[in-house]
Amino acid sequence: MTLYRQPQTRPTADTATLPCLPFSDIDSRNMPRLAAYLAATDSRSCDYTLGGVILWADLFRYRICETEGMMLISGLMENDLSLPAFSLPLGPDENTLPRAVELLRDCGSPLRFSAIPEDRLHLFAATAPRSVQDLGRDWSDYIYPISALATLSGNRLKRKRNHVNRFFSDHPGRSFAAMTPADAAECRSLLHFLGHDGSFIGRAEFKAVDSFLWRWAEMSEYFHGRVLRDGSGRIVSFTVGEVKDDTLHVHIEKTDHSVTGAGETINKLFCEEMLETYSRLVYVNRQDDAGDPGLRAAKESWRPVMMLPKFNVTYIK
Repeated sequence: MTLYRQPQTRPTADTATLPCLPFSDIDSRNMPRLAAYLAATDSRSCDYTLGGVILWADLFRYRICETEGMMLISGLMENDLSLPAFSLPLGPDENTLPRAVELLRDCGSPLRFSAIPEDRLHLFAATAPRSVQDLGRDWSDYIYPISALATLSGNRLKRKRNHVNRFFSDHPGRSFAAMTPADAAECRSLLHFLGHDGSFIGRAEFKAVDSFLWRWAEMSEYFHGRVLRDGSGRIVSFTVGEVKDDTLHVHIEKTDHSVTGAGETINKLFCEEMLETYSRLVYVNRQDDAGDPGLRAAKESWRPVMMLPKFNVTYIK
């Protein structure tokens, strides 16, 4: 699974409701503004991409407010859904955070910020937070060189390359193409066939992906979706990603693992196409493993070159 979060509890808190600030749900009317702010935010973290917000808006109860030239995102703590929190305020310069802290404090809001990338922690130094909590390995994003995933060259990825060759050999009539609205409906059928593990987070992920695919006609303006079909024309894998600066963010990847090599093939072909289309790409972010041993082993098998740690920052009210 690419989309995965492991909150400690089910959502029990309401996001910060501040009478002095007009927070609203994310919808088609305000999504372009949110997308613009996120695109201008210099971070490789998946939490600061449109897909990272949209897909998990229901679980984390994300709401947004544009005020005084910045965008605020309210929600819940990434590792504790019983506590309301904010994401890193989005704005034009390093003065955005101090202004946001002052504004939220004046409004009487609990001052908690969740999933802050390590390279943005310095912005908080001047605002004297009470505590900074490292969310640990479970929440760190896996980063890979896109050239390696696009070519699968060398001994380190030999097994992946062999699986791709096996898929090519077994399915001479295969196809790899952009996801259409009709394809999205078929992808939903594959998703329902694959199901989930019955856990709280498994159900939440299933719901997030299913809803996203149902809205694909609207979402396709912002994301790249691809489907892989076997020789009979059946979709055996699909993926959705987002390009931001030098990084391809893979938000969704679902595969029928009874088809040998399908997962490796869609990953390779997607990275290959995106690199050809966007020559500026250097990295692929395949998100965190949430402490799941199987998911961790799968992500490590692609040989990440770095991890992106995240932190919670809390203030005295």
